[in-house]
Amino acid sequence: MRSIHTFDAQVARAVVALPVGLKPVFLVVTLLGSPTVTMAIGFGVVVAAYFRHSLRMALAGGGVWLTVGINSLIKLAVERERPLSDYALAMPLRTHSFPSGHAAGSMVAYGLLAYLAWRLLPQPWSAIVVVALGLLIFLIGVSRVYLGAHFPTDVIAGWLLGGVALVLIIVVVKPLQ
Repeated sequence: MRSIHTFDAQVARAVVALPVGLKPVFLVVTLLGSPTVTMAIGFGVVVAAYFRHSLRMALAGGGVWLTVGINSLIKLAVERERPLSDYALAMPLRTHSFPSGHAAGSMVAYGLLAYLAWRLLPQPWSAIVVVALGLLIFLIGVSRVYLGAHFPTDVIAGWLLGGVALVLIIVVVKPLQ
């Protein structure tokens, strides 16, 4: 447990040391990872599935919602307090810290969009979209630590949860079949 606290402290110190001028950027980036936005992406995939007549794609979109829900259940079970920061104290909705819902939701939602882009868009656009979405997922996680909403291990756990969900969606659900 001590090594986790040491890791969190060292990584958080490095992230918080990023320039103060990045705060407006990170506020926008963190908004893009909010459960409202990631669940809207999941809904958008369901709507696209309707027009494609694809039950598998609809299930993939529903997988985003399921991941956000599972993340919330884990938060309730673990009950890790958030960092003591002005940002965390000012959050209108008091939730626990572990795992990061922004990290899990962005990994599965934007990861699903990246997968769909890779499979459906022509090159070089598919590669450009995949890289941009991958960078966005990373920056959303960093924003949560920078703003003081999460410890780094919360973000890593969120990415892992979202990554497992994404792999299950791609391998089991197979949204484009």
